[in-house]
Amino acid sequence: TIVQSQAQQDEQLLFEFQLSYPFAGKYLLENTAAYQTLLNPENKWRSFNTSPTFEITVTRWLDLLSEVGIAYTLQKEDANTFEIDPMVGGRFFFTQGKKVDTRFVLRYQNRNFKDLETGDWTTSNRTRLRGEVFICINGPNLFADKLWYILADYEEFIVFDQQLEERFANRRRARIGMGYRLSYKHRFEFGYTLQTSRNEIDEDFTGTDNVI
Repeated sequence: TIVQSQAQQDEQLLFEFQLSYPFAGKYLLENTAAYQTLLNPENKWRSFNTSPTFEITVTRWLDLLSEVGIAYTLQKEDANTFEIDPMVGGRFFFTQGKKVDTRFVLRYQNRNFKDLETGDWTTSNRTRLRGEVFICINGPNLFADKLWYILADYEEFIVFDQQLEERFANRRRARIGMGYRLSYKHRFEFGYTLQTSRNEIDEDFTGTDNVI
């Protein structure tokens, strides 16, 4: 939880494993399991989460998204939380199939937190806006096998209603990385993310995280 008024900088590690199952030519079932931790021992926290996702390809230029994120976070001795986050959204493609693939993702989350110490539930709503760019290095597009590619994106997290005392709140995030698509079934990515956070909409961004 960011409560200081001065700037705060921390380092994080994030590990993700994703399984995807496309079927019927336009549907996708996917699940992402992740472990994330703060490396600063003074503010140590750990988070375990899973995100079952269902996507529908409406047109070549639009996918509809739905997800139910489930997370358990050990923030400190008296502030551990369980979280359920239903989400709906859309992914808009601008240059799909090109060497430079550009996209825009709009998501709306209903966030539900349970304080495991008190048993109380808190609810908040958040909108996420993200622009994405993928640049193919040794192939014509992202569908090629044995493909190296560069990825970059920028995302805004916007909370309009109740602000929660937890490690997220309002956020900006920029990421750059590299990926390798071995085949239709397997791909690997490594990236660096710089993100800043604030507790309230009218406050300055005071927390900075470096995430690998």
